[in-house]
Amino acid sequence: MHIPYSAIVPVFIVSFIMLAFQYFRTDPERRVMNLRFGLMVGAVALMFITVLMGNMPFSLVFFLLALFWLGLTLYLFRHMPPPRH
Repeated sequence: MHIPYSAIVPVFIVSFIMLAFQYFRTDPERRVMNLRFGLMVGAVALMFITVLMGNMPFSLVFFLLALFWLGLTLYLFRHMPPPRH
Protein backbone atom coordinates (compact mmCIF):
# COMPACT_ATOMS: atom_id res chain seq x y z
CA MET A 1 0.00 0.00 0.00
CA HIS A 2 1.43 3.33 -1.06
CA ILE A 3 0.16 6.54 0.52
CA PRO A 4 1.26 9.71 -1.30
CA TYR A 5 3.33 12.13 0.72
CA SER A 6 0.89 14.87 -0.25
CA ALA A 7 -1.47 13.19 2.22
CA ILE A 8 1.15 12.71 4.94
CA VAL A 9 2.92 16.07 5.01
CA PRO A 10 -0.21 18.19 5.76
CA VAL A 11 -0.79 16.15 8.91
CA PHE A 12 2.73 17.00 10.08
CA ILE A 13 2.18 20.66 9.17
CA VAL A 14 -1.03 20.81 11.20
CA SER A 15 0.74 19.16 14.13
CA PHE A 16 3.60 21.66 13.87
CA ILE A 17 1.24 24.66 13.85
CA MET A 18 -0.74 23.36 16.81
CA LEU A 19 2.44 22.60 18.75
CA ALA A 20 3.83 26.06 17.98
CA PHE A 21 0.64 27.63 19.33
CA GLN A 22 0.90 25.54 22.49
CA TYR A 23 4.60 26.26 22.85
CA PHE A 24 4.23 30.03 22.72
CA ARG A 25 1.09 30.03 24.83
CA THR A 26 2.69 28.15 27.72
CA ASP A 27 5.90 30.27 27.60
CA PRO A 28 8.15 27.63 29.15
CA GLU A 29 11.10 28.28 31.41
CA ARG A 30 13.40 25.87 29.58
CA ARG A 31 12.72 26.66 25.93
CA VAL A 32 14.79 23.97 24.22
CA MET A 33 14.24 21.17 26.74
CA ASN A 34 10.46 21.36 26.33
CA LEU A 35 8.39 18.43 25.04
CA ARG A 36 6.49 20.65 22.60
CA PHE A 37 9.72 22.03 21.14
CA GLY A 38 11.03 18.52 20.58
CA LEU A 39 7.80 17.48 18.90
CA MET A 40 7.94 20.57 16.65
CA VAL A 41 11.49 19.74 15.56
CA GLY A 42 10.50 16.12 15.07
CA ALA A 43 7.52 17.10 12.89
CA VAL A 44 9.73 19.22 10.63
CA ALA A 45 12.36 16.48 10.42
CA LEU A 46 9.75 13.84 9.60
CA MET A 47 8.25 16.09 6.91
CA PHE A 48 11.61 16.27 5.15
CA ILE A 49 12.27 12.55 5.60
CA THR A 50 8.83 11.75 4.19
CA VAL A 51 9.45 13.86 1.10
CA LEU A 52 12.97 12.55 0.56
CA MET A 53 11.89 8.93 0.98
CA GLY A 54 8.59 9.40 -0.85
CA ASN A 55 9.03 6.55 -3.30
CA MET A 56 10.17 4.04 -0.67
CA PRO A 57 7.79 1.42 0.74
CA PHE A 58 7.65 3.17 4.13
CA SER A 59 4.70 5.43 3.33
CA LEU A 60 2.29 3.51 5.55
CA VAL A 61 4.71 3.77 8.47
CA PHE A 62 5.08 7.52 7.95
CA PHE A 63 1.31 7.93 7.67
CA LEU A 64 0.73 6.05 10.92
CA LEU A 65 3.49 8.07 12.57
CA ALA A 66 1.86 11.30 11.35
CA LEU A 67 -1.48 10.22 12.80
CA PHE A 68 0.22 9.35 16.09
CA TRP A 69 1.95 12.76 16.07
CA LEU A 70 -1.38 14.52 15.54
CA GLY A 71 -3.03 12.44 18.26
CA LEU A 72 -0.26 13.28 20.71
CA THR A 73 -0.57 16.94 19.78
CA LEU A 74 -4.31 16.88 20.46
CA TYR A 75 -3.69 15.10 23.76
CA LEU A 76 -1.20 17.79 24.80
CA PHE A 77 -3.65 20.47 23.66
CA ARG A 78 -6.27 19.01 25.96
CA HIS A 79 -3.93 19.04 28.95
CA MET A 80 -2.52 22.54 28.57
CA PRO A 81 -2.33 24.74 31.64
CA PRO A 82 -4.56 27.81 31.70
CA PRO A 83 -3.14 30.90 29.92
CA ARG A 84 -0.97 33.30 31.89
CA HIS A 85 -2.12 36.87 32.20
